[in-house]
Amino acid sequence: MNEIFQNTDAIKAIITTFLFQGAFVFIGLYMLLVYIQVKKKDYLLYGIYSLLFAGYFFIKIDLMLELRLFTDNVDLEFSFLLPLLFLLTGLYVKFINVFAEIKSHHAKFSKEVDMFTVLMYVLATVTFLYLLITKDSENVIKYQSYIFIPLHLYSVYAVIRAFIVIKSKLRYYILVSNICLISLTILGMYSASTAVYIQGVHANNLFGFYNFNASQLGVFLEMLCFSLGLGYKFNLIEIEKDKIKKLDEFKTKLYNNISHEFKTPLTLISGPVENQLAKPNISEDDKEQLNLIKRNSKRLLNLVNQLLDLSKLESGNLKLNVSQGNITILLKQLVKAFEYSAQEKQIKFSYNIDTMDDVWFDPDVIEKIVTNLLSNAIKYTPINGKITFDANLNENFITIAIVNNGNKLKDDELPKLFQRYYQNNKLNEGVGIGLSLVKELAVLSHGNIIAHTMNSDDIQFTVTLPLALSYFGTTEISQQPILDLTHEELKYSEKHINSAHIEHNQKPILLIVEDDNDIRTFIHSIFKEDYKLYEACNGKEGIEKAIKLIPDIIISDIMMPIKNGIDMCNTLKEDIKTSHIPIILLTAKSGDKNEIQGLKSGADAYVTKPFNVEKLKIRVQQIVANRNTLHKYYSKNNALDFHGINVSHTEDHFFQKLQEAVKENILQPDFTSKQLSDLMLMSRMQLHRKLKSLTGLSTTEFIKKERMKVAVSLLEQSDSTISEIAYQTGFNTSSYFIKSFKSIYNCTPTEFASNTLKQAT
Repeated sequence: MNEIFQNTDAIKAIITTFLFQGAFVFIGLYMLLVYIQVKKKDYLLYGIYSLLFAGYFFIKIDLMLELRLFTDNVDLEFSFLLPLLFLLTGLYVKFINVFAEIKSHHAKFSKEVDMFTVLMYVLATVTFLYLLITKDSENVIKYQSYIFIPLHLYSVYAVIRAFIVIKSKLRYYILVSNICLISLTILGMYSASTAVYIQGVHANNLFGFYNFNASQLGVFLEMLCFSLGLGYKFNLIEIEKDKIKKLDEFKTKLYNNISHEFKTPLTLISGPVENQLAKPNISEDDKEQLNLIKRNSKRLLNLVNQLLDLSKLESGNLKLNVSQGNITILLKQLVKAFEYSAQEKQIKFSYNIDTMDDVWFDPDVIEKIVTNLLSNAIKYTPINGKITFDANLNENFITIAIVNNGNKLKDDELPKLFQRYYQNNKLNEGVGIGLSLVKELAVLSHGNIIAHTMNSDDIQFTVTLPLALSYFGTTEISQQPILDLTHEELKYSEKHINSAHIEHNQKPILLIVEDDNDIRTFIHSIFKEDYKLYEACNGKEGIEKAIKLIPDIIISDIMMPIKNGIDMCNTLKEDIKTSHIPIILLTAKSGDKNEIQGLKSGADAYVTKPFNVEKLKIRVQQIVANRNTLHKYYSKNNALDFHGINVSHTEDHFFQKLQEAVKENILQPDFTSKQLSDLMLMSRMQLHRKLKSLTGLSTTEFIKKERMKVAVSLLEQSDSTISEIAYQTGFNTSSYFIKSFKSIYNCTPTEFASNTLKQAT
């Protein structure tokens, strides 16, 4: 050891050696860090290669200078040295194969290089085991040149062939790197070929340095060249990423522009079709063709919306909007919306949904996922097939499982279902967007979707999504809750109604007709503050309660047992007692036939399931506002003039009958609300509710108002005294007549007559 440090050449060689060692370790660690970031295999291979070379030279230095830093056992130390060299050769060749992407230029040559790599790994293993067992290092040293000469010759051949095969600029980095590596390594090995490792410093001296410094220099220059090459390649990747990004931005912009351009003509197609379908005298053939246009325009619009959603996902513009609410209600509405389609195709459709009434979710995302999966299931399920829908709560996750038969997919095709534009059968409808959108929406929601075959005929799609607030970021959470539902808060007991209650109750009556208890409770919670609410479980019960209560408005589902919403609407609109009641029907998306029947039956509005709370509220408010317009119309027109009101045939019959009853009896002093209700063949409560809805007045107020209108006409057209007019219009005393007149017109009959005379002159 002292001899080494007394030799100037040795000191220079040691300093040079450890500078190279530091460079190898730094390059190796840096390449591994880059690999962690970019996940490119060539960075991983080169990082391992650099660190192993540092280890190789460390062992070689320790062995040649007899430092004994690694181990005191020389044979063990040497048993690592040569195998490491074989391993390094294999890694180096594998790296070049990956770095230059030889497979894309010449697949056969790439395979040949991989075989050489495997050979190096085998030689490394065999040599290590041989030296470890026999400890015969002298023979290995003696004959190692016979192994390395053909290896170096092949390396030269491989470099030349790679330079010829590879068409990119990367071939120049390979050529220069290998010239440095091979030439300097051969020089180092040749100078040390006659030296024995343990003969000391002078036996291993080359130009004042150790012979292995030449090899180190060759490796360092090679590493420097390849580092520059990897940097060049990284720059190419970044340029390519930038091109792809710009292409994606252009594609997204194109998607958006085209999609928006498609929406306009589709709307212009749908609008006139709706108008034509609403005509009463349309033939069945025309109706069938128009419905065909309507269905396919909706299908096109759905595809356009899916393309828009995909483009938003790609551009990062589609964000979660998570709120707290009752996901069970939403799922039940979505599932029930597909029952009609399933019935049309004679599919047995069943569902089971757990109660999940206080969870966090994005309703728009849930709707798109479930709608796409159920549409897909109904499309591919054969006639008389079956579909099951299950939604279960598992700790803080919802698991939605949809199973349908009619599966013709193989197991290896299942992962491809979620690839964009994938179609396993070119004859099938669709362009392969729906399931891809479902997958990306599930991932956006921090969940996942899988598909698997249950047997030879059934296929299952399983979506797992988080429902706890902790799974979502602050930017994904909406400040407005969907609706805070608690079953205990929504329970109420329906009280018996009578005429006395009606007279004093200021809240309008809303009747909810829905067979599903959860959805019925949900609607109840929306309107409980502003309406007096009653419920019915089916159309038959809805008719009975509507006739009994004469509500101000009815909200009803279409698909119900015993009697559906269409039949209920027909019955109520044809009955003179209930024909005035506005009815809002909740309809499935696919229920076009029901919608047309509903329009014919006189439904005042349609709301599509799953309905938006605000949309339903606004629709109800609009109908109430229309009733107020009717009240104003009545108050401004002369006595018994109902012909200016646009009403249905049943309503027109009611007004005619009312006009006859009032005209014959209005001047009778003993004409009361009881007599008017008897003449109309209605109970006092029924007539009261109907007149209240149409005119805003009770029966008694209505009779008084009609008498006042006759009085106004007499004041304007006759010379009768106030007392005479009072008795002519059914008032027993002139004082009561004057008081009643002033309460309505804010002036006495005398003042009214005087103002009329002034205006005339």
